[in-house]
Amino acid sequence: MKLVAQGIAAAAFVVMLHSGYSAREYLLYSKSIGRQDLALPIEIVLECLASLLIMTVALVIGVGELKPISYEAEMKRYSIDGVFSRPSFQVFNHRGRYLRPLVDQPAIKQ
Repeated sequence: MKLVAQGIAAAAFVVMLHSGYSAREYLLYSKSIGRQDLALPIEIVLECLASLLIMTVALVIGVGELKPISYEAEMKRYSIDGVFSRPSFQVFNHRGRYLRPLVDQPAIKQ
């Protein structure tokens, strides 16, 4: 099914390229005969929209089964040791060494 969907999407892409080529040729022809109308014929517009629709449907069908993205499903793959042991986030140059002497001093009684 996936291979068929990819084939249909590729064919729709070729049809979309053809509609772009047709639009370019039409505009060049219109310019060469001196017509200033920049509106494309309905056939070219419909060809482009139909190929876009067919390509979108083919890509959605051919994508396959989606994976869960919830936090619980992701965390089932890891242990708690693997999640919280990130050495790159450990900071040893912090203000604790300057605050420690203040904590060790006895409280002043008044």
